Amino acid sequence: MTISKFKLLPMLLLATGLTACGSNTRQAYLKVGDENGGYYYNTGYETKTPHSTPAGASAQQESYAPMMENTDYYENPFVAPTKENSTSNISLTSASFAYTTIREEINNCRTYNLKNLARIEEMLNYFSYGYVNETDDALTTHLELGACPWNNEHYLASVVVKAKPAKTENIKNNIVILVDKSGSMRNIFPLVKTSLKTLIGNLGNDDLVSIVSYASGCQVEIEGKTGNDKDELVNVVDGLVASGSTYGEAGIEKAYELAYKYAIPNGNNRVVILTDGDFNVGKVSGEELTTLIKQKAADGVYLTCVGYRSYNNDTLYTLSTNGNGNAYYVDCELEAKKVFEEELGKSMYVVAKDAKCQVEFSDAVSSYRLLGYETRQMSEDEFNDTKKDAGEIMSDHTTVALYELALNEEYENDYIFKTTLRFKDPNSEENKEVVNVKSDISVSRNDDFDFASYVAEFALIISDSQYKGISSYNHLLEVIKNENINDKYRDDFVALVRKAQTLNNRE
Repeated sequence: MTISKFKLLPMLLLATGLTACGSNTRQAYLKVGDENGGYYYNTGYETKTPHSTPAGASAQQESYAPMMENTDYYENPFVAPTKENSTSNISLTSASFAYTTIREEINNCRTYNLKNLARIEEMLNYFSYGYVNETDDALTTHLELGACPWNNEHYLASVVVKAKPAKTENIKNNIVILVDKSGSMRNIFPLVKTSLKTLIGNLGNDDLVSIVSYASGCQVEIEGKTGNDKDELVNVVDGLVASGSTYGEAGIEKAYELAYKYAIPNGNNRVVILTDGDFNVGKVSGEELTTLIKQKAADGVYLTCVGYRSYNNDTLYTLSTNGNGNAYYVDCELEAKKVFEEELGKSMYVVAKDAKCQVEFSDAVSSYRLLGYETRQMSEDEFNDTKKDAGEIMSDHTTVALYELALNEEYENDYIFKTTLRFKDPNSEENKEVVNVKSDISVSRNDDFDFASYVAEFALIISDSQYKGISSYNHLLEVIKNENINDKYRDDFVALVRKAQTLNNRE
Protein backbone atom coordinates (compact mmCIF):
# COMPACT_ATOMS: atom_id res chain seq x y z
CA MET A 1 0.00 0.00 0.00
CA THR A 2 1.39 3.40 -0.92
CA ILE A 3 0.66 6.90 0.23
CA SER A 4 -1.92 7.17 -2.50
CA LYS A 5 -4.19 6.52 0.47
CA PHE A 6 -2.89 9.73 1.98
CA LYS A 7 -3.38 11.98 -1.04
CA LEU A 8 -5.40 14.84 0.27
CA LEU A 9 -7.56 16.75 -2.17
CA PRO A 10 -7.86 20.39 -1.14
CA MET A 11 -11.53 20.01 -0.31
CA LEU A 12 -13.57 20.89 2.72
CA LEU A 13 -14.13 18.04 5.17
CA LEU A 14 -16.24 19.12 8.11
CA ALA A 15 -15.40 17.03 11.15
CA THR A 16 -16.68 16.34 14.55
CA GLY A 17 -14.73 16.08 17.77
CA LEU A 18 -13.38 13.02 19.50
CA THR A 19 -15.06 11.03 22.21
CA ALA A 20 -13.81 10.46 25.72
CA CYS A 21 -14.74 8.48 28.80
CA GLY A 22 -14.46 9.20 32.46
CA SER A 23 -13.58 12.87 32.13
CA ASN A 24 -14.59 15.37 34.77
CA THR A 25 -12.80 18.31 33.17
CA ARG A 26 -15.16 19.09 30.31
CA GLN A 27 -17.42 22.09 30.18
CA ALA A 28 -21.13 21.42 30.39
CA TYR A 29 -21.94 23.11 27.09
CA LEU A 30 -20.27 23.24 23.71
CA LYS A 31 -20.69 26.18 21.31
CA VAL A 32 -21.78 24.89 17.92
CA GLY A 33 -21.84 27.12 14.86
CA ASP A 34 -19.69 29.74 13.18
CA GLU A 35 -19.28 33.49 13.03
CA ASN A 36 -22.73 33.78 11.49
CA GLY A 37 -24.49 32.20 14.40
CA GLY A 38 -24.63 29.20 16.67
CA TYR A 39 -25.95 27.87 19.90
CA TYR A 40 -24.74 26.25 23.09
CA TYR A 41 -25.32 22.54 22.86
CA ASN A 42 -25.69 20.46 26.00
CA THR A 43 -23.07 17.72 26.10
CA GLY A 44 -25.76 15.16 26.82
CA TYR A 45 -28.39 14.22 24.27
CA GLU A 46 -30.74 17.14 23.91
CA THR A 47 -34.43 16.48 24.36
CA LYS A 48 -36.11 17.90 21.31
CA THR A 49 -38.71 16.97 18.77
CA PRO A 50 -37.47 14.64 16.04
CA HIS A 51 -37.40 17.24 13.28
CA SER A 52 -36.52 20.41 15.16
CA THR A 53 -33.36 22.19 16.19
CA PRO A 54 -32.93 24.81 18.90
CA ALA A 55 -33.81 28.38 18.03
CA GLY A 56 -30.94 29.96 16.14
CA ALA A 57 -29.24 26.60 15.82
CA SER A 58 -26.61 25.92 13.21
CA ALA A 59 -27.66 22.30 12.94
CA GLN A 60 -25.98 22.00 9.57
CA GLN A 61 -22.71 21.37 11.37
CA GLU A 62 -22.20 17.91 12.72
CA SER A 63 -23.18 19.07 16.17
CA TYR A 64 -21.32 16.41 18.04
CA ALA A 65 -20.57 16.78 21.70
CA PRO A 66 -19.15 14.20 24.09
CA MET A 67 -21.60 12.26 26.21
CA MET A 68 -21.07 12.60 29.95
CA GLU A 69 -22.05 10.47 32.88
CA ASN A 70 -25.39 11.28 34.51
CA THR A 71 -26.68 13.35 31.59
CA ASP A 72 -30.28 13.11 30.47
CA TYR A 73 -30.28 10.48 27.75
CA TYR A 74 -32.58 11.08 24.80
CA GLU A 75 -33.47 8.80 21.93
CA ASN A 76 -35.79 9.40 19.02
CA PRO A 77 -39.40 8.31 19.64
CA PHE A 78 -41.82 6.75 17.18
CA VAL A 79 -43.50 9.33 14.97
CA ALA A 80 -46.75 9.04 13.05
CA PRO A 81 -46.16 10.24 9.47
CA THR A 82 -48.77 12.99 9.43
CA LYS A 83 -48.60 15.79 6.92
CA GLU A 84 -46.29 17.71 9.26
CA ASN A 85 -44.11 14.71 10.19
CA SER A 86 -43.97 12.59 7.05
CA THR A 87 -40.29 13.34 6.47
CA SER A 88 -37.12 12.70 8.44
CA ASN A 89 -34.15 14.92 7.57
CA ILE A 90 -30.58 14.19 8.64
CA SER A 91 -27.13 15.60 8.06
CA LEU A 92 -25.00 12.70 6.89
CA THR A 93 -21.74 11.90 8.62
CA SER A 94 -18.58 9.86 8.22
CA ALA A 95 -17.84 9.98 11.96
CA SER A 96 -17.22 6.61 13.59
CA PHE A 97 -15.46 7.16 16.90
CA ALA A 98 -18.36 6.22 19.21
CA TYR A 99 -17.67 2.54 18.54
CA THR A 100 -13.99 2.93 19.46
CA THR A 101 -14.76 4.59 22.77
CA ILE A 102 -17.34 1.93 23.62
CA ARG A 103 -14.79 -0.77 22.85
CA GLU A 104 -12.24 0.91 25.09
CA GLU A 105 -14.70 1.15 27.96
CA ILE A 106 -15.73 -2.51 27.70
CA ASN A 107 -12.16 -3.75 27.31
CA ASN A 108 -11.32 -1.84 30.50
CA CYS A 109 -14.32 -3.38 32.27
CA ARG A 110 -16.17 -0.08 32.54
CA THR A 111 -19.85 -0.29 31.71
CA TYR A 112 -21.44 2.49 33.76
CA ASN A 113 -21.33 5.09 30.98
CA LEU A 114 -22.10 2.98 27.90
CA LYS A 115 -25.63 4.36 27.66
CA ASN A 116 -24.32 7.84 26.98
CA LEU A 117 -21.80 6.65 24.39
CA ALA A 118 -24.09 4.58 22.17
CA ARG A 119 -24.47 6.85 19.16
CA ILE A 120 -25.83 4.31 16.70
CA GLU A 121 -24.93 6.18 13.51
CA GLU A 122 -21.25 6.35 14.50
CA MET A 123 -21.22 2.70 15.50
CA LEU A 124 -22.62 1.74 12.09
CA ASN A 125 -20.11 3.99 10.32
CA TYR A 126 -17.17 2.18 11.87
CA PHE A 127 -17.54 -0.92 9.70
CA SER A 128 -16.99 -1.59 6.02
CA TYR A 129 -19.82 -2.92 3.87
CA GLY A 130 -20.08 -4.50 0.45
CA TYR A 131 -22.27 -1.87 -1.19
CA VAL A 132 -20.95 -0.23 -4.36
CA ASN A 133 -21.67 2.95 -6.28
CA GLU A 134 -21.80 2.25 -9.99
CA THR A 135 -23.59 5.48 -10.90
CA ASP A 136 -22.17 8.72 -12.26
CA ASP A 137 -23.11 10.49 -9.02
CA ALA A 138 -20.77 10.97 -6.08
CA LEU A 139 -23.43 9.46 -3.80
CA THR A 140 -26.08 6.84 -4.37
CA THR A 141 -28.52 4.97 -2.13
CA HIS A 142 -29.32 1.34 -1.46
CA LEU A 143 -32.71 0.83 0.21
CA GLU A 144 -33.73 -2.33 2.05
CA LEU A 145 -36.66 -3.34 4.20
CA GLY A 146 -36.88 -6.52 6.23
CA ALA A 147 -38.16 -7.94 9.50
CA CYS A 148 -37.02 -6.12 12.63
CA PRO A 149 -34.91 -8.56 14.70
CA TRP A 150 -35.96 -7.18 18.10
CA ASN A 151 -39.67 -6.57 17.38
CA ASN A 152 -41.40 -9.14 15.22
CA GLU A 153 -44.36 -6.82 14.67
CA HIS A 154 -42.16 -4.19 13.04
CA TYR A 155 -39.84 -3.82 10.06
CA LEU A 156 -36.33 -2.44 9.79
CA ALA A 157 -35.60 -0.04 6.94
CA SER A 158 -32.00 0.49 5.86
CA VAL A 159 -30.97 3.64 3.99
CA VAL A 160 -27.41 3.14 2.79
CA VAL A 161 -25.54 6.05 1.20
CA LYS A 162 -22.54 4.88 -0.78
CA ALA A 163 -19.83 7.27 -1.97
CA LYS A 164 -17.75 6.80 -5.08
CA PRO A 165 -13.98 6.38 -4.73
CA ALA A 166 -12.16 9.66 -5.36
CA LYS A 167 -9.81 10.04 -8.32
CA THR A 168 -6.44 10.65 -6.73
CA GLU A 169 -3.94 10.32 -9.56
CA ASN A 170 -1.09 12.81 -9.80
CA ILE A 171 -1.78 14.42 -6.43
CA LYS A 172 1.33 15.45 -4.49
CA ASN A 173 1.39 15.59 -0.70
CA ASN A 174 2.92 17.70 2.01
CA ILE A 175 2.22 16.26 5.46
CA VAL A 176 3.32 17.76 8.77
CA ILE A 177 2.94 15.38 11.70
CA LEU A 178 2.43 17.15 15.02
CA VAL A 179 3.03 14.94 18.06
CA ASP A 180 1.89 15.75 21.58
CA LYS A 181 4.67 14.42 23.83
CA SER A 182 3.50 16.00 27.09
CA GLY A 183 3.43 14.10 30.35
CA SER A 184 -0.27 13.32 30.03
CA MET A 185 0.61 11.19 26.99
CA ARG A 186 3.15 9.03 28.86
CA ASN A 187 1.01 5.93 29.40
CA ILE A 188 -0.27 5.83 25.83
CA PHE A 189 2.92 6.95 24.07
CA PRO A 190 3.84 3.43 22.90
CA LEU A 191 0.52 3.34 21.03
CA VAL A 192 1.24 6.79 19.56
CA LYS A 193 4.63 5.55 18.33
CA THR A 194 3.03 2.48 16.79
CA SER A 195 0.59 4.77 14.98
CA LEU A 196 3.38 6.98 13.68
CA LYS A 197 5.40 4.04 12.39
CA THR A 198 2.34 2.69 10.61
CA LEU A 199 1.78 6.07 8.97
CA ILE A 200 5.45 6.32 7.96
CA GLY A 201 5.40 2.81 6.54
CA ASN A 202 2.61 3.82 4.18
CA LEU A 203 4.25 6.96 2.83
CA GLY A 204 4.88 7.22 -0.88
CA ASN A 205 8.38 7.93 -2.14
CA ASP A 206 7.51 11.45 -3.29
CA ASP A 207 5.60 12.55 -0.20
CA LEU A 208 7.05 15.45 1.75
CA VAL A 209 7.04 14.80 5.49
CA SER A 210 7.97 16.84 8.58
CA ILE A 211 7.59 15.98 12.27
CA VAL A 212 7.04 18.55 15.02
CA SER A 213 6.66 17.72 18.71
CA TYR A 214 5.41 19.79 21.61
CA ALA A 215 5.35 19.60 25.40
CA SER A 216 6.59 22.48 27.56
CA GLY A 217 7.85 23.94 24.30
CA CYS A 218 7.86 22.81 20.70
CA GLN A 219 10.60 21.30 18.58
CA VAL A 220 11.11 20.52 14.91
CA GLU A 221 12.23 16.90 15.01
CA ILE A 222 12.77 16.54 11.27
CA GLU A 223 11.58 18.45 8.22
CA GLY A 224 11.33 18.28 4.48
CA LYS A 225 12.00 14.55 4.19
CA THR A 226 10.36 12.23 1.71
CA GLY A 227 8.89 8.76 1.85
CA ASN A 228 12.33 7.49 0.81
CA ASP A 229 13.63 8.51 4.24
CA LYS A 230 11.55 6.05 6.22
CA ASP A 231 14.45 4.76 8.35
CA GLU A 232 15.41 8.29 9.38
CA LEU A 233 11.80 9.15 10.18
CA VAL A 234 11.37 5.98 12.28
CA ASN A 235 14.56 6.78 14.22
CA VAL A 236 13.09 10.18 15.08
CA VAL A 237 9.92 8.53 16.36
CA ASP A 238 11.94 6.07 18.46
CA GLY A 239 13.71 9.00 20.13
CA LEU A 240 10.54 10.79 21.27
CA VAL A 241 9.93 10.85 25.05
CA ALA A 242 6.73 12.04 26.72
CA SER A 243 7.17 14.56 29.56
CA GLY A 244 6.35 18.15 30.51
CA SER A 245 3.32 20.38 30.12
CA THR A 246 1.34 20.96 26.95
CA TYR A 247 2.17 24.04 24.89
CA GLY A 248 -0.22 23.03 22.14
CA GLU A 249 -0.56 26.48 20.67
CA ALA A 250 3.16 26.75 19.88
CA GLY A 251 3.22 23.28 18.38
CA ILE A 252 0.31 24.07 16.08
CA GLU A 253 1.85 27.35 14.95
CA LYS A 254 5.16 25.67 14.17
CA ALA A 255 3.46 22.83 12.29
CA TYR A 256 1.59 25.28 10.10
CA GLU A 257 4.79 27.26 9.54
CA LEU A 258 6.39 24.10 8.09
CA ALA A 259 3.28 23.31 6.09
CA TYR A 260 3.59 26.73 4.44
CA LYS A 261 7.33 26.33 3.98
CA TYR A 262 6.95 23.10 2.01
CA ALA A 263 3.54 23.88 0.54
CA ILE A 264 2.75 22.25 -2.79
CA PRO A 265 0.73 24.55 -5.08
CA ASN A 266 -2.55 22.86 -5.95
CA GLY A 267 -1.39 19.90 -3.90
CA ASN A 268 -2.35 18.39 -0.60
CA ASN A 269 -1.09 20.29 2.41
CA ARG A 270 -2.19 19.00 5.80
CA VAL A 271 -1.23 18.95 9.47
CA VAL A 272 -1.96 15.70 11.31
CA ILE A 273 -1.97 16.08 15.08
CA LEU A 274 -1.74 13.16 17.53
CA THR A 275 -2.87 14.24 21.00
CA ASP A 276 -5.03 13.57 24.02
CA GLY A 277 -6.44 17.08 23.64
CA ASP A 278 -4.89 18.55 26.79
CA PHE A 279 -3.96 22.12 25.80
CA ASN A 280 -3.15 23.59 29.20
CA VAL A 281 -0.64 26.26 28.18
CA GLY A 282 -1.23 29.03 25.63
CA LYS A 283 -4.40 30.36 24.07
CA VAL A 284 -6.64 27.75 25.61
CA SER A 285 -9.63 30.08 25.71
CA GLY A 286 -10.27 28.78 22.21
CA GLU A 287 -11.18 31.98 20.39
CA GLU A 288 -7.71 32.98 19.20
CA LEU A 289 -6.72 29.39 18.48
CA THR A 290 -9.93 28.92 16.49
CA THR A 291 -9.19 32.06 14.48
CA LEU A 292 -5.69 30.76 13.73
CA ILE A 293 -6.96 27.35 12.56
CA LYS A 294 -9.68 28.93 10.41
CA GLN A 295 -7.19 31.16 8.66
CA LYS A 296 -4.85 28.28 7.86
CA ALA A 297 -7.75 26.25 6.48
CA ALA A 298 -8.78 29.20 4.31
CA ASP A 299 -5.23 29.19 2.94
CA GLY A 300 -5.57 25.53 1.97
CA VAL A 301 -3.73 23.85 4.86
CA TYR A 302 -6.13 21.49 6.62
CA LEU A 303 -6.01 19.78 10.00
CA THR A 304 -6.72 16.19 11.05
CA CYS A 305 -6.93 15.28 14.75
CA VAL A 306 -6.19 11.80 16.08
CA GLY A 307 -7.12 11.42 19.74
CA TYR A 308 -5.79 9.00 22.32
CA ARG A 309 -7.85 8.55 25.47
CA SER A 310 -8.83 12.13 24.94
CA TYR A 311 -10.52 14.01 27.76
CA ASN A 312 -10.64 17.54 26.34
CA ASN A 313 -13.02 16.97 23.49
CA ASP A 314 -14.19 20.58 23.31
CA THR A 315 -10.71 21.61 22.17
CA LEU A 316 -10.35 18.78 19.67
CA TYR A 317 -13.81 19.48 18.31
CA THR A 318 -12.95 23.15 17.81
CA LEU A 319 -9.62 22.40 16.15
CA SER A 320 -10.82 19.74 13.72
CA THR A 321 -14.02 21.54 12.75
CA ASN A 322 -12.40 24.89 12.12
CA GLY A 323 -9.42 23.26 10.43
CA ASN A 324 -11.62 21.74 7.72
CA GLY A 325 -10.43 18.37 8.88
CA ASN A 326 -11.63 15.12 10.35
CA ALA A 327 -11.06 13.23 13.55
CA TYR A 328 -10.27 9.73 14.78
CA TYR A 329 -10.03 8.02 18.13
CA VAL A 330 -7.40 5.31 18.67
CA ASP A 331 -7.73 2.91 21.59
CA CYS A 332 -5.52 -0.03 20.59
CA GLU A 333 -3.04 -1.32 18.00
CA LEU A 334 -5.86 -2.79 15.91
CA GLU A 335 -7.38 0.68 15.64
CA ALA A 336 -4.00 2.30 14.94
CA LYS A 337 -3.58 -0.03 11.96
CA LYS A 338 -7.13 0.64 10.79
CA VAL A 339 -6.78 4.42 11.01
CA PHE A 340 -3.24 4.90 9.68
CA GLU A 341 -3.13 2.11 7.11
CA GLU A 342 -6.69 1.69 5.91
CA GLU A 343 -8.75 4.80 6.71
CA LEU A 344 -6.73 7.98 7.03
CA GLY A 345 -5.77 8.32 3.40
CA LYS A 346 -9.16 7.93 1.79
CA SER A 347 -10.81 10.05 4.49
CA MET A 348 -8.79 12.99 3.23
CA TYR A 349 -10.77 12.96 -0.01
CA VAL A 350 -14.20 14.53 0.15
CA VAL A 351 -16.51 13.52 -2.69
CA ALA A 352 -19.66 15.25 -1.42
CA LYS A 353 -20.08 18.47 0.58
CA ASP A 354 -23.09 19.43 2.68
CA ALA A 355 -24.58 15.96 2.28
CA LYS A 356 -28.03 15.45 3.73
CA CYS A 357 -30.79 12.91 3.32
CA GLN A 358 -34.55 13.16 3.51
CA VAL A 359 -36.67 10.07 4.04
CA GLU A 360 -40.35 10.55 3.17
CA PHE A 361 -42.82 7.97 4.47
CA SER A 362 -46.06 7.18 2.68
CA ASP A 363 -49.39 6.15 4.17
CA ALA A 364 -48.04 2.57 4.12
CA VAL A 365 -46.24 3.50 7.34
CA SER A 366 -48.22 3.96 10.54
CA SER A 367 -45.19 5.03 12.59
CA TYR A 368 -41.41 5.22 12.25
CA ARG A 369 -38.39 5.72 14.49
CA LEU A 370 -34.94 6.85 13.44
CA LEU A 371 -32.18 4.95 15.23
CA GLY A 372 -29.47 7.39 16.24
CA TYR A 373 -28.73 10.75 14.59
CA GLU A 374 -30.27 12.50 17.60
CA THR A 375 -27.84 15.40 17.25
CA ARG A 376 -27.71 15.43 13.46
CA GLN A 377 -31.31 16.02 12.49
CA MET A 378 -32.37 18.95 10.35
CA SER A 379 -35.56 20.92 10.01
CA GLU A 380 -37.44 20.95 6.72
CA ASP A 381 -36.25 24.49 6.06
CA GLU A 382 -32.63 23.51 6.69
CA PHE A 383 -32.90 20.56 4.35
CA ASN A 384 -34.32 22.76 1.59
CA ASP A 385 -31.77 25.54 2.13
CA THR A 386 -28.83 24.96 -0.24
CA LYS A 387 -26.71 27.41 1.76
CA LYS A 388 -26.95 25.40 4.95
CA ASP A 389 -23.89 23.35 5.79
CA ALA A 390 -24.32 19.64 6.42
CA GLY A 391 -21.98 16.66 6.55
CA GLU A 392 -19.05 15.91 4.30
CA ILE A 393 -18.70 12.37 2.94
CA MET A 394 -15.30 10.89 2.22
CA SER A 395 -14.14 8.73 -0.64
CA ASP A 396 -15.72 5.27 -0.88
CA HIS A 397 -17.44 5.66 2.48
CA THR A 398 -20.66 3.87 3.41
CA THR A 399 -23.09 5.75 5.62
CA VAL A 400 -26.00 3.81 7.13
CA ALA A 401 -29.26 5.09 8.62
CA LEU A 402 -31.79 2.67 10.11
CA TYR A 403 -35.49 3.21 10.76
CA GLU A 404 -37.83 0.94 12.67
CA LEU A 405 -41.25 0.93 11.02
CA ALA A 406 -44.78 -0.16 11.78
CA LEU A 407 -46.71 -0.74 8.56
CA ASN A 408 -50.40 -0.43 7.75
CA GLU A 409 -52.14 -3.42 6.23
CA GLU A 410 -53.80 -1.26 3.61
CA TYR A 411 -52.46 1.85 1.92
CA GLU A 412 -52.93 3.80 -1.30
CA ASN A 413 -49.40 4.85 -2.27
CA ASP A 414 -47.32 2.69 -4.58
CA TYR A 415 -44.21 3.07 -2.39
CA ILE A 416 -43.36 2.63 1.28
CA PHE A 417 -40.71 5.31 1.61
CA LYS A 418 -38.72 7.60 -0.66
CA THR A 419 -35.24 9.05 -0.15
CA THR A 420 -33.79 12.30 -1.46
CA LEU A 421 -30.07 12.97 -1.22
CA ARG A 422 -28.80 16.51 -1.58
CA PHE A 423 -25.13 17.44 -1.69
CA LYS A 424 -22.61 19.66 -3.45
CA ASP A 425 -19.73 18.86 -5.71
CA PRO A 426 -16.69 19.82 -3.57
CA ASN A 427 -14.93 21.52 -6.49
CA SER A 428 -17.68 23.26 -8.44
CA GLU A 429 -20.15 23.76 -5.54
CA GLU A 430 -22.86 22.53 -7.94
CA ASN A 431 -25.93 21.23 -6.10
CA LYS A 432 -26.83 17.60 -6.76
CA GLU A 433 -29.94 15.56 -5.98
CA VAL A 434 -30.48 11.80 -6.04
CA VAL A 435 -33.94 10.27 -5.49
CA ASN A 436 -34.76 6.63 -4.80
CA VAL A 437 -37.95 4.77 -3.87
CA LYS A 438 -38.59 1.61 -1.85
CA SER A 439 -41.79 0.02 -3.05
CA ASP A 440 -41.76 -3.44 -1.50
CA ILE A 441 -40.51 -5.52 1.40
CA SER A 442 -37.26 -7.33 0.72
CA VAL A 443 -37.74 -11.05 0.21
CA SER A 444 -34.23 -11.80 1.37
CA ARG A 445 -31.77 -9.79 3.39
CA ASN A 446 -28.07 -9.57 2.64
CA ASP A 447 -25.19 -10.02 5.06
CA ASP A 448 -24.54 -6.27 5.33
CA PHE A 449 -28.17 -5.56 6.24
CA ASP A 450 -28.01 -8.27 8.90
CA PHE A 451 -24.72 -7.06 10.34
CA ALA A 452 -25.96 -3.47 10.56
CA SER A 453 -28.95 -4.79 12.52
CA TYR A 454 -26.55 -6.58 14.92
CA VAL A 455 -24.68 -3.34 15.59
CA ALA A 456 -27.94 -1.48 16.14
CA GLU A 457 -29.25 -4.15 18.51
CA PHE A 458 -26.01 -4.00 20.48
CA ALA A 459 -26.49 -0.24 20.83
CA LEU A 460 -30.06 -0.78 22.06
CA ILE A 461 -28.82 -3.26 24.66
CA ILE A 462 -25.97 -1.19 26.08
CA SER A 463 -28.14 1.94 26.17
CA ASP A 464 -31.00 0.01 27.79
CA SER A 465 -33.28 1.55 25.18
CA GLN A 466 -36.98 1.70 25.92
CA TYR A 467 -37.41 0.47 22.33
CA LYS A 468 -35.14 -2.57 22.61
CA GLY A 469 -38.01 -5.07 22.45
CA ILE A 470 -36.72 -8.60 22.90
CA SER A 471 -33.10 -7.52 22.55
CA SER A 472 -30.64 -9.11 24.94
CA TYR A 473 -27.08 -10.38 24.79
CA ASN A 474 -28.37 -13.94 24.54
CA HIS A 475 -30.75 -13.04 21.72
CA LEU A 476 -28.09 -11.15 19.78
CA LEU A 477 -25.44 -13.84 20.13
CA GLU A 478 -27.93 -16.53 19.20
CA VAL A 479 -28.73 -14.68 15.98
CA ILE A 480 -25.06 -14.10 15.19
CA LYS A 481 -23.78 -17.60 15.94
CA ASN A 482 -24.62 -19.09 12.54
CA GLU A 483 -23.05 -16.20 10.62
CA ASN A 484 -19.89 -16.81 8.62
CA ILE A 485 -18.09 -13.58 9.51
CA ASN A 486 -14.77 -13.34 7.71
CA ASP A 487 -13.71 -9.85 8.71
CA LYS A 488 -11.37 -9.03 11.58
CA TYR A 489 -13.30 -5.94 12.63
CA ARG A 490 -16.63 -7.75 12.59
CA ASP A 491 -15.01 -10.63 14.48
CA ASP A 492 -13.79 -8.06 16.99
CA PHE A 493 -17.36 -6.80 17.30
CA VAL A 494 -18.66 -10.27 18.15
CA ALA A 495 -15.91 -10.69 20.77
CA LEU A 496 -16.89 -7.30 22.20
CA VAL A 497 -20.53 -8.35 22.52
CA ARG A 498 -19.44 -11.49 24.39
CA LYS A 499 -17.26 -9.50 26.75
CA ALA A 500 -20.05 -7.01 27.40
CA GLN A 501 -22.34 -9.92 28.21
CA THR A 502 -19.79 -11.31 30.68
CA LEU A 503 -19.45 -7.94 32.40
CA ASN A 504 -23.22 -7.57 32.52
CA ASN A 505 -23.61 -10.99 34.15
CA ARG A 506 -21.13 -9.99 36.86
CA GLU A 507 -23.11 -6.92 37.85
